[in-house]
Amino acid sequence: MQAGARSILPAASTAGASCGFLFGLVDGALAWAATSAELTALDAFGCLAAAAFQYMLLGAAAGLLGALCCALVASRWLAVDPGARSFGLVLAGFLFVEAWWRTRPLFFYGLPATSPQRLVVAGLLLAASLLVARLVRDRASSLARSGGRLLFAPVVLVGLAGGVFLLARGGGVGARGELGPDDAKAPNILLVVVDALRLDTLGCYGDARVRSPHIDRLAREGVLFENHHTQAPFTWTSFGSTLTGKYPRRHGLVRMEPGRRMLPNTTIASWLKSAPRTAGGAFEEDDWLSATFHTGTLSTGSGLLRGFDVYYEELAGHDLVVVGDAWSQFRSDVLLWILATKVEQKLSGGVATEARDWLEEHADRRFFAMVHLYSTHTPYDPPAKFRAMYEDPEYKGPVKAFYAQHREMIERGEAKLTPQDEAQIRNLYYAGVTQADEAIGELVETLRAKGVLDRTLVVVTSDHGESLGEQGLWEHNHMVQTNLLIPLVMRLPGALEAGRRVAAITDSIDLLPTVCELVGAELPPQAEARDVIDGRSLLPLVRGDAASLRDYSYSENGLWTTIRSLRWKLWVPARAMDSATVLDPTAADRARLFDLEADPMEERDVLAGHPEVAAKLLADLRGWDATMPIPKDEVLLSPREIEALRERFGALGYADGIGGGK
Repeated sequence: MQAGARSILPAASTAGASCGFLFGLVDGALAWAATSAELTALDAFGCLAAAAFQYMLLGAAAGLLGALCCALVASRWLAVDPGARSFGLVLAGFLFVEAWWRTRPLFFYGLPATSPQRLVVAGLLLAASLLVARLVRDRASSLARSGGRLLFAPVVLVGLAGGVFLLARGGGVGARGELGPDDAKAPNILLVVVDALRLDTLGCYGDARVRSPHIDRLAREGVLFENHHTQAPFTWTSFGSTLTGKYPRRHGLVRMEPGRRMLPNTTIASWLKSAPRTAGGAFEEDDWLSATFHTGTLSTGSGLLRGFDVYYEELAGHDLVVVGDAWSQFRSDVLLWILATKVEQKLSGGVATEARDWLEEHADRRFFAMVHLYSTHTPYDPPAKFRAMYEDPEYKGPVKAFYAQHREMIERGEAKLTPQDEAQIRNLYYAGVTQADEAIGELVETLRAKGVLDRTLVVVTSDHGESLGEQGLWEHNHMVQTNLLIPLVMRLPGALEAGRRVAAITDSIDLLPTVCELVGAELPPQAEARDVIDGRSLLPLVRGDAASLRDYSYSENGLWTTIRSLRWKLWVPARAMDSATVLDPTAADRARLFDLEADPMEERDVLAGHPEVAAKLLADLRGWDATMPIPKDEVLLSPREIEALRERFGALGYADGIGGGK
């Protein structure tokens, strides 16, 4: 029976809305299971209803669009049963999107969506979705005819409830960070962490080729630390030390693996909300507005982001989320919003743009903003603007971008790089350095334009460095100095002397004590062994009141632990640290000693020639190890665990997580 346009369009939109309602409930339930929000029963119902309502609108629009398209190319096909066939089309679309997104970790994870492998998988998923939709369509149509009127009322009621919930919700950050009479005494804080940024690729650290004018200017107007170290050469554990002021085996986040969460710790963001002031009184929760903008590697589930009021997770597809706002947190895990955010990120620029816009809007408040930039992390695939600054126009080789999978192929011997290929990879990395520098410049200029730059502590650092082919190593989680030495530049006029360069050993654990002193806050309580703050304020070095804070820097990655002075560095296998033969040059599981003054790239082990130096360093390392409340035996991984982490995190460029490496 032929149906006119007047009957086809309502039937198509109703069928699409019904399909959308069902998928809204499914995705809402999945978001409910995944959310970190603490929802009351009323909030949970409201969020589920809101998800169903939004999917209903999307389904209705998809049904109408499908009907209009079919009217142009296959009007007779649609006219047979417009409701059922529109339902089938919308169902196939929803099924395909769901399957494509949910199965990403299973098929060629880490490759671009436009890669041939992923396109083949997408084609197979689309075919399967169409087949399932056709099988379901007739059954659903039969159910709709028999009980459609009974189902119509609850669907409409739930949808209306979702719409009312969205209209009635408040949201926002309220009055947090609004300045009072005494608030100008404490500076704002902008902490920029450029993932995998090598110290020696910045102009202010001596590189003559790579362009980093904005970081260089911050160094001229502030303080640069020449021997700054990370406590672990990979992200989660390093961030843990930066944000808590503790060594890894004190804060406890010593592995990168799904489901791993840092033990309860006081972080910079959480402490600023209640810290006693050194001048008397105490900060209160509403005194600071804190926001973090990152790739998603620092997920809220890791426990690293305690205390932040707002977070933005690019890789996870989470839009700007307000902690404490039930719908804001809930919707960030709803697939509809994830995909919308992914599209918006592609169009706007992601983390850097979001952070800049947020700073422009909230610069009149006291804020702590942490921005995690990723352009120097694999994949090295910078925009054309930055590529053109470094790529050799004569290069015709196969390297157009460098992914973690390529590093794995090199390690397995499946790919051989020519010198030209290696130079191309480095050039892509250098382009990422300049890309990050430009983003930092935009953040700084936003603060300057808003008139708050000179009362903002600006910190630029990294979580770890990167290997670019030296000794055959690529990416990170290696215990070499190119991974452990990281930049640290700080600017705050009036408190930090412009143009100052500090040569003493400093560590990422020193940031929290330094921030506390600069904002006038006392350190967190240190009653228990796990509460001890290992870092020290850097201000005595800046003022010239101290020549050094410590003699040694300690770092670890589960397989190796290192101790480094300004000249010497000892590598010790973690499993053999207490062995009587660990300093025997002939032993299989032995330490390595390097003279960094003569051999900064650590190419010549001089353990046999300097046994007394090695013995002194080992004694100090063992003493440090004994003070850690988490034994090293709890950190070590089995070969099977290491291989599992390779597979899970390889796509993100984390070769092995803690316990891996060479």
